[in-house]
Amino acid sequence: MVDATASRELDEEQLAVDEAIPRPHPASTLAAPLRIAVLMGGGNTERFGSLSTGTAIARALRWVGHAVAAVDSAQAPLITDRDAAHAFTTAEVEEEDVPESPVSPTVGAPPDLDMLAKVRAQQDGGVLAHGLLPVLEAADVVFVTTFGDEGEMGNTQRYLDTHGIVYTGPTAEVCELTFNKARSKEVIAAHGIDTPAWHVVRRDHIEEDLAGLDMPAPWIVKPCGGGSTIGLSKVTDHAGLPEACRLAVAEGQDAIIEEFVPGRDLTIAALGDRVFAVVEPISKGDIFSYEAKYTPGEGRKECPAELTPEQTAEVRRLTGLTHHALGIGDATSRADFRLTPDGRFLFLETNPLPGMTPRSSFPLSAAAEGVTFPELCEDIVVRALRRAGRSVMEPRA
Repeated sequence: MVDATASRELDEEQLAVDEAIPRPHPASTLAAPLRIAVLMGGGNTERFGSLSTGTAIARALRWVGHAVAAVDSAQAPLITDRDAAHAFTTAEVEEEDVPESPVSPTVGAPPDLDMLAKVRAQQDGGVLAHGLLPVLEAADVVFVTTFGDEGEMGNTQRYLDTHGIVYTGPTAEVCELTFNKARSKEVIAAHGIDTPAWHVVRRDHIEEDLAGLDMPAPWIVKPCGGGSTIGLSKVTDHAGLPEACRLAVAEGQDAIIEEFVPGRDLTIAALGDRVFAVVEPISKGDIFSYEAKYTPGEGRKECPAELTPEQTAEVRRLTGLTHHALGIGDATSRADFRLTPDGRFLFLETNPLPGMTPRSSFPLSAAAEGVTFPELCEDIVVRALRRAGRSVMEPRA
């Protein structure tokens, strides 16, 4: 079983039941607490980032008074016939501990693909370990933080829809669109937003599709679907393209070759019609790699990014337009842009289920606008319930 230590910690936390009736924390905007299942982990290469994100969110929601079940989608419960209500705990969390997570992806490489494949083969619908569905059904809402093809491609959302379960984030159809970088770029380009030229290489036709490449070097090669910069390479000559494409398709997706455009990376969070501050990820290398994202000391982020007021307003406008064009609606997204030396903003990609680790850009972007992490998590939950037409208790006076 992958990441057994982290999974055991999460299981032990689920079994530590607080029998007391939860009372809303003063930081909560709701009149009474909710029962929330935070779905995390998964059986794909973004497992570590998902575990860190989900655990941080679970702690934040507990801190404001909600009863939370931390559910590892790839880990079956130790006691399968236990009442699902026992999975929801309201353990007290110190305020200074809220942004942190006991599970942090500080490893130098993603999980092993062969081990992940064994886990996936045992999941219901490829998204949920046996015995976990009753916990999700017992929740008022499921906070989806599984990444990769499970959460970001729409597979988890379809599974939850089948069982009538309310969840955070966009619909399955929106996730399927945004997970495909080529399709997303087509939509964005049709709305008049600039994006680097691209070329798709099918996973089973690498040599054939490379023959049709007519963009000059250098290039960025990455999975057409996926995140956390896993499988991403910068290539400077044709000889390196086949191997870069094989790396990009390792998890079953096609590859996309994108024109490399020098400049600054910018990323901006959006929630519904609200666009937050601009973040600039900065690393020691040419690209903000997996190691730079998740290993302390390998990269840093500046927020708000050092831009002119006009530049800030423009990239935030483009972020809002991107969020709307992709149909994300009253949910989360994080848009990535490149600011070129001549002052143009080029769209790179959008993630509708952004990471919420202690090192992630989304909570940093929101915090710069005065939104605390617990407030952000609760707002996402409330929006999900309202979108589903479920009653949300009126705010306390």
